[in-house]
Amino acid sequence: MTAEKQHTLQGPVSCDGVGLHSGKLVRMTLKPAPADTGIIFIRTDLDGHPEVRASAELISATTRATTLTENGASVTTIEHVLAALAILKIDNCYIEMDSAEPPVGDGSAQGFIDPILKVGLKEQDRERVYYDIDHVFTHYDGDRSIAVLPYPGFRITFTSINPHPLLGTQVMDVEDKGDTFLREIAPARTVAFEEEIAQLRKMGLGLGGTVDNVVVFTKDGMLSKPRFQDELIRHKILDVLGDMYLLGPIHAHIICMKSGHAFNDNVSRQIVAYRKKQEHRNHHGQCTAANETRSENMITLDIQEIQKILPHRYPMLLVDRIVELEPMKRAVGIKNITFNEPQFMGHFPNNPIMPGVLLIEAMAQVGGVTLLYPEENRGKIAVFGKIDKVRFRRPIKPGDQLVTTAIITKIKGNMGVAHCEGTVDGEAACEGDFFFALAENK
Repeated sequence: MTAEKQHTLQGPVSCDGVGLHSGKLVRMTLKPAPADTGIIFIRTDLDGHPEVRASAELISATTRATTLTENGASVTTIEHVLAALAILKIDNCYIEMDSAEPPVGDGSAQGFIDPILKVGLKEQDRERVYYDIDHVFTHYDGDRSIAVLPYPGFRITFTSINPHPLLGTQVMDVEDKGDTFLREIAPARTVAFEEEIAQLRKMGLGLGGTVDNVVVFTKDGMLSKPRFQDELIRHKILDVLGDMYLLGPIHAHIICMKSGHAFNDNVSRQIVAYRKKQEHRNHHGQCTAANETRSENMITLDIQEIQKILPHRYPMLLVDRIVELEPMKRAVGIKNITFNEPQFMGHFPNNPIMPGVLLIEAMAQVGGVTLLYPEENRGKIAVFGKIDKVRFRRPIKPGDQLVTTAIITKIKGNMGVAHCEGTVDGEAACEGDFFFALAENK
């Protein structure tokens, strides 16, 4: 496979207008930058023209937007322009601004993408370096959460739940393939609710917003003409794209439940700290196993402890060890595939492959441990209500070790939803969404 090259702009791109929150006029120019420069904001209105790197380490605020601070200067609401650069895979760019906030444009990333495409992109003589997420990073706050999982590409799954009659529950799953992000995400505009606008403006926010660059909802309708029926969730994904580009190009699956900028900030900081720890260990010649780093209080379970939680027994107990557990939130479990298991006697005996139905069961059992570990759930069983979006990405054979990560994405009463992904040797193998009901084991 041909290695990807870094890209910058063919020439300067001017984007002038007013800031979404400040309402201030701003002249913004995007300029070509040498390979390995990254994205750098330059405040041309301040003495010395201080630079602010587009780096997750520099996030200083996340109220209604992402703010970066460095060298005594700040830039804010940078997520839309960064989303544009992420979608176009632009690695190196200087962004000169004579104010702290980029222009709102049309409220999406499209207002930046169109003029960039008119000027064109320039391939550079350095390879594009992706960071492969090899560890699970999560942040929870009540019923809101974000999880970043290992994945061979780049994918975002977002769930939004809003009581507004035109919104309700929206779910979108989108992967970086072809021009998918360009078509489905880039044009989506930011969203606001009419009843909160007055309060936002008292806070000095939303001063540059209009019904054209913001999708404004009234109590039971909307003032703007939507570009998509689910424009809200598409823009939520756009914000994730922009915020996570502060890490540079990554390979990961990001799963969001009602989350926002503060959640993106939290997992980004976790990833930065983990990368630094990896680099330190590599520098000192130490091992950096994929799932080695975990909090000091992380729960692990051996097979005897698993049997106290799950009612399954041979040949249907399909998890050998839990290496990470946050009850009711997430778990990472291991299943060692051995040739002497009974299914291989009849399932393609001359070419033994683990049956898909057993892979589903193995993933689900890791999710079951997550739900059944709390004392109040001991003795219960987790039964399927529904299985959705199951995919098998590669055959699993004797000698393989299936590592399943289960993320609980929703809990309501005795019902729960777990998103599970299985890998072998770090390569995606299988995945699915499992809807559970906790029931008494009678």
